[in-house]
Amino acid sequence: MSKRRKKPEPSRRKLRRTRKTDEHAPTRDKRWNERYRGGDLEHPAASFERIVSRHDRRRSDIQLARQVLREQQMGGAGGAPEGAVEGVIVDVISGGCIVEADGMRRRAVLRGLLKSLETQERNVIAVGDRVLFTRLDDGTGVVERVLPRTTVLSRRYMEREHVVAANIDQLVIVASVDEPPVRSGLIDRYLVAAENGGLQPVILLNKIDLPGADEARSKLRQYPGLGYPVQECSAESGEGLDAVRDLLRNRSSIFAGQSGVGKSTILNALQPGLELRVGEVSESTGKGIHTTTSVSLLSLDFGGWVVDTPGIREFALWDFPAEDLPFFFPEFEQYLGRCKYRGCTHTHEPGCAVREAYESGEIDSDRYESYCRLFESLK
Repeated sequence: MSKRRKKPEPSRRKLRRTRKTDEHAPTRDKRWNERYRGGDLEHPAASFERIVSRHDRRRSDIQLARQVLREQQMGGAGGAPEGAVEGVIVDVISGGCIVEADGMRRRAVLRGLLKSLETQERNVIAVGDRVLFTRLDDGTGVVERVLPRTTVLSRRYMEREHVVAANIDQLVIVASVDEPPVRSGLIDRYLVAAENGGLQPVILLNKIDLPGADEARSKLRQYPGLGYPVQECSAESGEGLDAVRDLLRNRSSIFAGQSGVGKSTILNALQPGLELRVGEVSESTGKGIHTTTSVSLLSLDFGGWVVDTPGIREFALWDFPAEDLPFFFPEFEQYLGRCKYRGCTHTHEPGCAVREAYESGEIDSDRYESYCRLFESLK
């Protein structure tokens, strides 16, 4: 009979690592639960400002470190020579960008050192970036530095970060009554991306002149109570456009949503001189046809800026940990910390306070199911 092998003793290094993890590195959920039970966090969210403040407290050290590193890289890319002026990137084009400063626009290229920076971004610059650039005698310019960003809307594109726009005040999530119909799941993805990037989200329901407006409204019924305003309009009839104009006045905004919801049509109705291309919905698929092909920053005559983006069918979140997702659903907040198991995902575990609230009708079923799908995609 062979002797039973004795289980080897764990190495000193492994013991040290295990002890350090157990004693000095409580999980994210544990830290948050302690603050919640101590009264540091309030619930439920009643306004966007409270949502943002909660997010600022929860943002991971890794995200902050990456932001600081990027700012150091951009700010230290050779410095800014004497005579450089500040401008805003209004369009990103092949070989460079269009920069606006002092009411004038000029084509500019990036300083070579900026191009060589190693980042995870699809491009080191984005529409809305504030930059320092040098003006050349031929009417062009050279971007010397990219200034720190205050807000950002980004998504995952081919395993890299695609910064759609930077330094924007609010994200206007455009949906339509029909052709195409409301997609709550896509709206929820935009809401999470907006909060993660520091933008104020607003939901805009277009085409309310079409049949089925009441059904579309019912799909959006839960958002105002969560601190997400819902505005209605019809670009065809003109109903609600004055309220949309007030929403955009003297602010920088970005329009986003599915193809065919009427983003460009709304902007043309608000300011006809923009002359943005618009298209019809495909009869064979019922989906919108892409007409806006690039992102650009547009000046509004009544004050403010707006970014019109190409329509999309999917919006993948960039560098977003699945365990952070519950904190971005305001209706979950009063139940977090009450689950049976620490680190509960709120998707299937027994004794989950969030699931119990969903089953009792205290949490909207559409929102909860949207959370589960989004959580699964982030895993």
